[in-house]
Amino acid sequence: MVNYQGASLEEQVKILLEQNLEYSKEIYKIMKKTQRYILMGRVMSIIYVILIVAPLILGVMFLPSFLKTSLGNIAPGAFGTSASLEDLLGDKNINQDDLLKAVQNQGGLFEAYKNILNLQKDQ
Repeated sequence: MVNYQGASLEEQVKILLEQNLEYSKEIYKIMKKTQRYILMGRVMSIIYVILIVAPLILGVMFLPSFLKTSLGNIAPGAFGTSASLEDLLGDKNINQDDLLKAVQNQGGLFEAYKNILNLQKDQ
């Protein structure tokens, strides 16, 4: 033990305990900061996962219905029929003759395609 200017053993122990207490307080402050840093890292990683996974789940849930409604508004008007997209894309057989007649009624394939593009532009 270091002799602090001729102090007695009890005084030396008291001084060492006070120094130890100061060091312990500093270590405690550093440990608290480290705990906060680790906690914020965990929270941010959960937020990142939510920001990546949530849009994927929502896309899987809502994209098919969105496509059906948006394409359902474009396709039937373009071909001059009142058939819905479910009729065109569903398990039902598409009557090719009716489809060809609808294209011919619009002035041919080029005009039908042009009408589809115009409908998409208008929306």
